[in-house]
Amino acid sequence: MKTLKTLLKIVPLLACAYAGSAQALTINFTYDPAMDARALAGFQAAANLWQNRLTDNVQVNLNIGFSELAAGVLGSTGSTQGTISYAGYRQALIADAKSGTDMRAIANLPKGPCLSVLMNGTNANPAGTGSAATFVDNDCDANNSTIRLTWANARALGLVPDSDKRSDGNISFSSAFAWDFNPNDGVTAGTFDFIGVAAHEIGHALGFISGVDVLDLNRSGNFSDALFTYISPTDVFRCSPESKAAGADIDWAADNRTKYFSLDNCTTTLSVFSEGRTYGDGQQASHWKDNRGIGLLDPTAARGELLAISKMDLMMFDAIGWDVPEPASIALFSLGAAALAGSRRRKLAKAA
Repeated sequence: MKTLKTLLKIVPLLACAYAGSAQALTINFTYDPAMDARALAGFQAAANLWQNRLTDNVQVNLNIGFSELAAGVLGSTGSTQGTISYAGYRQALIADAKSGTDMRAIANLPKGPCLSVLMNGTNANPAGTGSAATFVDNDCDANNSTIRLTWANARALGLVPDSDKRSDGNISFSSAFAWDFNPNDGVTAGTFDFIGVAAHEIGHALGFISGVDVLDLNRSGNFSDALFTYISPTDVFRCSPESKAAGADIDWAADNRTKYFSLDNCTTTLSVFSEGRTYGDGQQASHWKDNRGIGLLDPTAARGELLAISKMDLMMFDAIGWDVPEPASIALFSLGAAALAGSRRRKLAKAA
């Protein structure tokens, strides 16, 4: 079975302490001393964006690099991950709950030891091995009862002790692109927002991942459903009209049907996800839907586009276990008009 890293890609012309709080996230970098000083400063500015918005009193350790990557890839992230039982994850969310978003999320999580999952593929599919047809997997075996999360996400939930100093992930940036290392005056035409892309990649390490990407790579294989122990915290809130109609807790299928973010047992649609590179919409499921201006965790970035953390980004991080100050649940954390201008630039670049 294949697994993969999260990537921020390019398409045609594109590539892909909180004020007033005594606690805050600390992001610690390990890097080659010879790293380009502009890139290092850009990584630190990106870390500050998260450190100023998440108040968990934990240290996240990331290895960073700046060198030429594969064609079309601005940056990639490989995160350290671990597993916990669904029941254990739910209990950790309950213990960590502080905000209104937290309360809404945990109030609607299934209370049993397992998740009922709408999925497809595998050799357990009633329609045949590897079939694209969806089915409800509710046999409570390994994939129904396991949550796979990043080590950083586990730190936020108090599941990893402060004494654990292992690396939480590796972020590599391509030096082959023209970067704007100072977006305070806007992003120069023809360049990419280094700080925004770095913040995007850090967001993956902090926990914005999806195991649907693993199913998407292996859907047609002769694999047991129980092998797919890749349901992530964001997947716990992944829904569709079909999953709700079928009585499943989540939609974890690899196909191009709409999947949405919901905190109330799939009743309300808050946002929409990408669907998968192979059988979905061409973008990794570990992102918001592309071209909707949803947030920093969109899958692509355009030249001249200013990237920013949005209300929806923060709501998701809040729901999966990070502490977001309550005002962030109702206010857009972005660069205001400049961020909106960035979204417009993106559309124009695609039209070109």
